[in-house]
Amino acid sequence: MSKKKRYALRAPLTVRGGIRSQHAHSGPLRVWWSRRWTEVIERFRLGARLGRGRNYAVSGQVSQLEIASGMITARVQGANKEPYASTIRFRTVPEDGKTRLIEALRARPMLVARLLVGELPLEVEGFFRAAGCPLFPQRENDLSSRCSCPDYANPCKHLAAVYYLLGEAITKNPLLLLAVRGVSRAELLGDAAMREPPPAGPALPAEPDPADLTAFYGTPQPPFEDFGTAVKTLTHAPLICRLGPLPFWRGQERFSDTLEHLYARAAARGWAVWAGEPLDLRREDEKVIITGANLHLKGRRMRVDTTFS
Repeated sequence: MSKKKRYALRAPLTVRGGIRSQHAHSGPLRVWWSRRWTEVIERFRLGARLGRGRNYAVSGQVSQLEIASGMITARVQGANKEPYASTIRFRTVPEDGKTRLIEALRARPMLVARLLVGELPLEVEGFFRAAGCPLFPQRENDLSSRCSCPDYANPCKHLAAVYYLLGEAITKNPLLLLAVRGVSRAELLGDAAMREPPPAGPALPAEPDPADLTAFYGTPQPPFEDFGTAVKTLTHAPLICRLGPLPFWRGQERFSDTLEHLYARAAARGWAVWAGEPLDLRREDEKVIITGANLHLKGRRMRVDTTFS
């Protein structure tokens, strides 16, 4: 086998449910820490591997991504059957510097509040520099990477995909950047989240109930025969739509679209039951029809449609 044929580019295997980049749909979020992270990746001089890594991230080739203190592990599906194991290690803040860093951040509660809502103030970068560890990698010894693929280049396209997804995650949640430097959210907040609320003041004296129940509750109204005509809504799952997309969802399909489709099907069945039609819990070829307290089984198979289970 010739060397050219041996190392020819092969298309990666398709991954279902992989972690997909959202920038292909919404465009990159141009915040300052996103641009700084892009500069870090460009210093690696990945060349064509950066484009291939971006394609891996967009197509969902990364099946697993875990972010821990000082380390990121990922599983990236390539052309081989088994996914490759990719690891990125970051230099963390030394213990003495971490104490000073956390105390400095706690002294500025507005900075911590902005971090908690997804912003990264510029002042935080100076605090990390004073603690002895830059917030963004600046030198080669600030991080190290390794991948189980046969590519001799480091970073390879699999690591480039991880860097790309990590940058996207940091753009939306800058606390992850602090986490890879060894400063967790729990350490940043300290005991503030576990602190008990201040004791309540003395309770007001209770107002005695009126002796006349009619004066308290009002004149009894006759019961309604029904609820009247129900009004159909034009939007299914309005609360889900109002909340917007989940911030950490990385599936191939939008979770809100899937829920809205299920809500629409459930609403259609609900309208059928409201109209007095029997509730059908089985598929067309095997039905269980419930009407009132009676159960009628048709067909011999017992396979249940688990769409709403």
